[in-house]
Amino acid sequence: MAYVSPRASAEKRAFYRQRTVVETYDEQRFGGPSGAWVNEREIALALALLPPGGRVLDLGCGTGRLSCRLLSERHDVVMLDVSESMLARAVAASGAPAVLADAFALPFAPGSFDAVVAMRVAFHFAELDALAAAVAPLLRPGGRFVFDTYRWTPRALLALASRRWGGKVYVHGDTRVANAARSAGFTVSDRTACFLFSPYVYRLLPISTVRLLAAAETRLPARTLARVFWALEQSCPA
Repeated sequence: MAYVSPRASAEKRAFYRQRTVVETYDEQRFGGPSGAWVNEREIALALALLPPGGRVLDLGCGTGRLSCRLLSERHDVVMLDVSESMLARAVAASGAPAVLADAFALPFAPGSFDAVVAMRVAFHFAELDALAAAVAPLLRPGGRFVFDTYRWTPRALLALASRRWGGKVYVHGDTRVANAARSAGFTVSDRTACFLFSPYVYRLLPISTVRLLAAAETRLPARTLARVFWALEQSCPA
């Protein structure tokens, strides 16, 4: 049964429908050399976890930054977002088919996709198990659900700059992700830990500093890093 988190969904929907939020989204997060580095890194991390080719749902596509790259990699892409304004911008950028819908009530037939990717989506909601359960039926056997989570962030404790960033985000630890995967019929097939702290801080730093921070990551235990990109694999029928 589809699950919708009424309060969180309403708040996020209202925030990402705002004209100023849509118009400034990419520049605030990915503007300048360091922001462009963050953008490229996030896209590369997602692509590395996706199967080659196939039909992909870009869930929470935003401005279409990932969809554009997926199309260039010869994926058959469908974009989905809850914000009409974001979706319009994504369509203008990519030309891919687009669907206006809620992430917890996905309007597709079972087995419609080889992969579903949700970048910067899961940490907006407490209900990771419900999101995984909503995605699972859409995947063909062996299909992948790729998404990212926070292990830690100050915004999980306090909704810093809420009017600018859209309210609180949620931490999903490794055990919680594994449990959500198992309950939805997934296995964890791969994961990559990244970023010492919020990528937005990287965007504000000189690119030389950003590269030093990236090098420092390799010297630290993966469990200390702030973000994790996950690949969950749909179980094949016996």
